[in-house]
Amino acid sequence: MERSDPVPQKRSRRRTFASWKAQRLQERGSVGFRTEPRSFVLPVFVAVFGLFLCIGFFGVIGPSHFRLVKHLFYALIGVLLVLDFPAVLRIARRDLWIWALLGLICASALWSEAPVWVIKRGLVTVQTTAFGLYIASRFSLDQQVRLFAWFFTTTVAVIILSVALDPATAFTTHSGVTVLTGPFSHKNTVGILMALAVTVLLLRATSRSAHRWPIWLGFAAAATVLVLSRSLTGALVGLTLCVVVALAPYATRLRRPSLLLVPPLVVVMGTLAATAGLVDGLIAMLGKNPTLTGRTEIWREALPVILERPFLGHSIASYWQKEIVRRTHTWFSTAHNGYLQMLIDLGVVGLVILFLQMISTIVCALRWQRLRGGRRAVWPLCMCSFMLLYNLSESILMTENSLTWVLYVAASFSVRDSVSRQTAPGR
Repeated sequence: MERSDPVPQKRSRRRTFASWKAQRLQERGSVGFRTEPRSFVLPVFVAVFGLFLCIGFFGVIGPSHFRLVKHLFYALIGVLLVLDFPAVLRIARRDLWIWALLGLICASALWSEAPVWVIKRGLVTVQTTAFGLYIASRFSLDQQVRLFAWFFTTTVAVIILSVALDPATAFTTHSGVTVLTGPFSHKNTVGILMALAVTVLLLRATSRSAHRWPIWLGFAAAATVLVLSRSLTGALVGLTLCVVVALAPYATRLRRPSLLLVPPLVVVMGTLAATAGLVDGLIAMLGKNPTLTGRTEIWREALPVILERPFLGHSIASYWQKEIVRRTHTWFSTAHNGYLQMLIDLGVVGLVILFLQMISTIVCALRWQRLRGGRRAVWPLCMCSFMLLYNLSESILMTENSLTWVLYVAASFSVRDSVSRQTAPGR
């Protein structure tokens, strides 16, 4: 008996050390995919595959095959959500405003010129939202940042590889200026991706990561691609979000997380001033058109269209742009402003629901920042700021098969669930 005593004691010490290490990792927010290899293999694979699907990475297989892959993927997401229904339902109930918007989109088929097309687009938008819900149900906010960092690093590598293999195709001419688009069709797509990339990689580079220098290298590469894309909106939004990340520790020390709203609000006011023509000289100095590449003309012509159906809009599948294209001689698929687009599609009712959803998400993001503190908790607020700013010049709200909508939905559900569990009685 005396010889057998040290063995259980040694095992007990090992278990104690393992539990202490796991607790320390969880406190630091460093519990990653390797802690649960079996349970995280499928979610990581599904999430990464879906993210690349959302940016059209698999478009090379042809339109018909791409649609088939997309429908099969969303069917898989539906099955995975049903298999984990109790946890999914708990998270889904946190944000009823998103479901109200989705319900209004589908209901707009009742007053649309093309009801069948509305139903098709509405279902794909619901599927895209379900993908964001899946990410929120399987990954914590810290894990989401790590996952997105790997995804955007790979995206940057693909763009650089396209430049090395075929520079003539990777660089295109836009408005007489050579810009970097890589394998994508437009510089604004690269601007959106790289604005998110620099934000996520800066978060990872300034965290307690064991591989900071490779992450800093990825950040520098993403910033270089962003500059070469000549996307003014992307550069402005990316810089603003980096400022928010840099200010996060100071806001935590001062216990004023609302200070992190100052940079995006300054950009909002500057954009409104540019729309009003108050900073045309500055815009011209930057080599840009004072009309913001024709956007102000489109916005001016869109106002009469909004007044035709101000309350419920024209639905998400109307042909309102045809008349504006005839008058402005400029082709476009959207109003190049998410809020005007929402007014056109779903009217004042849709815009009010959208603002209530965004405001409530920002409030939850600020509460999470107050609870956690530092840069680790700033990702939901960065995603809210991104959607707030980018929709001033682009229409990326409630878009089907959209990467930005997936990331925003995931952040919205996750931060609400995290705040609710953190502030629950007994914690």
